[in-house]
Amino acid sequence: MSSKKVAFATLSLAALLLAAPAQAAKLGPYFPLPANLSVAGSNTPRDGLLKLEENWLKNGLDRLEKAKNETTAALEKAKADNAKPEQIAELEAKLKGIESDIASAKEELELAQDTGGGFERQKERKEKLLLNVNQWIRELSRQATQALKAAILSDGMAQMAAQQEHAMLSDRSDTLERATHDVSVEQWALTK
Repeated sequence: MSSKKVAFATLSLAALLLAAPAQAAKLGPYFPLPANLSVAGSNTPRDGLLKLEENWLKNGLDRLEKAKNETTAALEKAKADNAKPEQIAELEAKLKGIESDIASAKEELELAQDTGGGFERQKERKEKLLLNVNQWIRELSRQATQALKAAILSDGMAQMAAQQEHAMLSDRSDTLERATHDVSVEQWALTK
């Protein structure tokens, strides 16, 4: 490959990365899959999805704050006990990562709660919402696939339970998917 092609490919990749929206909060120990994914009871599916996202981010922030307090206490204890420098450095790095995650989550929560801000701000808000909802859908689909595998490998009552779990998870995933394709979501921040 010529150096011009390599340079062009590198520039194209960099442009794509810079143009991509900022990453949403990731599913994990601080941001687990919401227990209640119902969008019912809201005026529109968009309102229901926004409420789900806001609660999910608030709960994640609470978990991050708790982890920060625990890590700070562990770091102070390690320093007081004259722990190995590697242990102290590991705790400091963990604390720095948690603080960074808290700052990002606070920004995302602020965006999720912003009902004004003009077209560009609402477009960014919609992109973040869809990033979060899509990762929930992917996780539900992954869990449904695991349940289906368990159903295939089981028999009797275990098979029936796994089939029911698969059906429930698939239904939750489908409900979220339908909500993202509702006109209240699709037409939101579409034109200036």
